[in-house]
Amino acid sequence: MNLTNPDNQTAIAAVNKFATALAARYNPIVGCTRSWDAADPTDFQVIIDNMMNLQVLFASYALTKNETLRDIAISHAKKTMINHLRPDGSSFHVVDYNSTTGAVIDQRTSQGFADNSTWSRGQAWGIYGFANMYKNTQIFDFLETARRMAQYFLDNMPSDGIVPWDFNAPLNPPRPADTSAAMIAANGLILLAQQELTLHPPNIVGSTTYLASAIDIIKKTTTLAWKPSWQSLLSNGTVNNPARNNLTGIVYGDYYFIRAANELVSMGLTPC
Repeated sequence: MNLTNPDNQTAIAAVNKFATALAARYNPIVGCTRSWDAADPTDFQVIIDNMMNLQVLFASYALTKNETLRDIAISHAKKTMINHLRPDGSSFHVVDYNSTTGAVIDQRTSQGFADNSTWSRGQAWGIYGFANMYKNTQIFDFLETARRMAQYFLDNMPSDGIVPWDFNAPLNPPRPADTSAAMIAANGLILLAQQELTLHPPNIVGSTTYLASAIDIIKKTTTLAWKPSWQSLLSNGTVNNPARNNLTGIVYGDYYFIRAANELVSMGLTPC
């Protein structure tokens, strides 16, 4: 919604329409919104990317006070927390549920290296998504989940500070980078740093660490990949490596690059 004109009726109608469409994909037996449609209607596919979609439910809830929208967002996040995360804080890309029983059929990847590997953009979606869930609900489990996912991401960064397409992909041949994953993660770390300061008492050390890590990722990614000559701001994006769609500019990589920079400006941490 246009925050400079919060009474814009076109924007309000669009937000509510999108939220209604997303809520229609919710299955109360599974406890999630369906991500991808499958030929078999009992195959209920949920991708970790959809943690980012939940914000539209909160935006519509703020406009309509429809508690169902908020409840759906919380349910989806809780199920994702249980079934997409591994004990070490890494994540599966896709979880397949049985739509009639709610049972987990499979935990796998679609765009990562292997079912047991960690696709970096999915991990980044999770950091941001769970930090945002905490911002909207103050449910502490969501903050803890964002922390666990952030810790895995930072612990598995290579020494050059460039985010790989998949943290567990082989090094030979060289695995491609994904600048979109880097920029999404940077935004997630900034948001997580901000949420740490809302605690009583504030977690100063945690906030400082996440913020410093975000800035470092942005700096190293910019050094590698600043390529406006590509008709994008950043090169070295990986859309889908199994489909050999890598070493490219990506619109959402550029979007989150700009968004991270604007957030740092608004925080007074860098000049415009």
